[in-house]
Amino acid sequence: MIRWIQMGLLVCFCTALTQAQSQTSTKIYRGSLGNKHIEMQLEVTDGKVTGTYFYDQFKQEIKLEGSFDAKGELTLIEGPPKRPTGKFVCKAPTGVDQVDRECEWTRPTGTGNQMVFLNEQGISPKTAIRFSPKLINDRKNKVYASYPQITAITSIAINEFNSLVQKRVEEKIKTYGFDPDQNSSFDTNYLVTFADRDLVSVEFESTYNGGAHPTVDLWTINYNLKTNKELTLDDVFRPGGEYKQAIAEFVVKDINRRADEFDRDDARQNKTEYKKRDEPLMTLEQLPEMETWGLSPKGFVVYFGFPHVMAVFTKTVVPISVVSRDLRPDGVIPLVR
Repeated sequence: MIRWIQMGLLVCFCTALTQAQSQTSTKIYRGSLGNKHIEMQLEVTDGKVTGTYFYDQFKQEIKLEGSFDAKGELTLIEGPPKRPTGKFVCKAPTGVDQVDRECEWTRPTGTGNQMVFLNEQGISPKTAIRFSPKLINDRKNKVYASYPQITAITSIAINEFNSLVQKRVEEKIKTYGFDPDQNSSFDTNYLVTFADRDLVSVEFESTYNGGAHPTVDLWTINYNLKTNKELTLDDVFRPGGEYKQAIAEFVVKDINRRADEFDRDDARQNKTEYKKRDEPLMTLEQLPEMETWGLSPKGFVVYFGFPHVMAVFTKTVVPISVVSRDLRPDGVIPLVR
């Protein structure tokens, strides 16, 4: 009898251990496939991946199934197993770029190569809020813009947020002059960097093509659904705080760290000797004023207006610990934490 009890306890322990080791995580990405905006949701269990993605233009979910390899590279097969329609191969995250997943999409035949860039959204799994992309597709003027609308639940604050987002996107489109002779175009995509029951932070990337180089503008909307108002820095930091200096010092250090990693990676790819820069790429004196900001589960997000050749450093996530002593005790960051 005791033996049977012991065996039963062992089975229960092993079952519980297996369940603990087989937890599933959900990741929701926004990004682009070629020149089309897409959203992808993946369920990851023990390195096995299932999920779907859709184009904003069509909103028809396409099944995905795949796995991670030992190096962290992700391979996803699109469509039914017996009749696949495409394949994603995604590099392992580098930790220095602004893209969480850089991938290549191909047809089953290996043709039709398209670059894919994906970033994970910071939507809390505990919130009932859901986001649906709304699309402006003006073929005549080559305007292609996606923006988020909160769905699933409704309230006065949610309606106000949805209206504000639509208004800002439409205003952004109007600020660009379209020159048919320059073959100009305008594109806007978005990323929900943070969302819970009370707070929403959305990053927008607007790209205008028409000059020697594309003009890229990163801008944000930060909103408190509880108080029904757009957030300002005064809702985050106490008056007279030195948070700007703390942020600047961290950003300069982080840019130089990432620049060094890029140099090391270039040396590895070109099979050349790595040489450390004689001077840092960025100094406090060279750093421009912060242009905008946002929230994320990883920290306080800051954006700077760098020229085209420095665009990869436009965005930096600053750990909350860096600015903790300047936070308002009744501000929004304690809610995020």
